[in-house]
Amino acid sequence: MEQFSNFTFVKQVSLEVLGSKFNMSRRLNCLLEEQIGLTKYGEAVKHISFSPLIGEVFPPISKYIPSENTLEVQYLMDPQQAIEADEAQFFRLMLEQFIAAMEEMELPEDFDFPLFKEDLKALRFEQLQQVA
Repeated sequence: MEQFSNFTFVKQVSLEVLGSKFNMSRRLNCLLEEQIGLTKYGEAVKHISFSPLIGEVFPPISKYIPSENTLEVQYLMDPQQAIEADEAQFFRLMLEQFIAAMEEMELPEDFDFPLFKEDLKALRFEQLQQVA
C-alpha cells in the first residue's frame, strides 16, 4: 500500500499562471515517500492522501477512515497567494496548510502528530528540488 498520495484541485486559476507549481504536490508526495515513514508515528495511519484546493473548488473535507487506516486531508490555498508565490514560498505554503488542516482534524490516538508535524516542518525546498 502506498504511504502517501495526492491530487491538486484548481479552479478559476489558469494552469499556465501556476506553471511548475501545479506539479508541486506530486513532487511533495515523492519527497514524503523518500523522507517520512509512517510506521514511525504509530500503527493507526498507514496512508495519507492530501489534496490542496486552489480556488473555489469545493469545501475541504478532512477525515480519518479507521477501516483503511487512512487520513484524507484536503485544504484550501488562496489562489492569489498561489499565483504570487515563488516555488519555495509555494512549497512552504503547501506544508503550512497541510499541517493546519491536520491540526483541525480528529486524529487517531495512536498517531504521533507532534512528531509528524515536526518532521514535516523540517522538510526543505532544496530537498524538493532533488526529487523527480
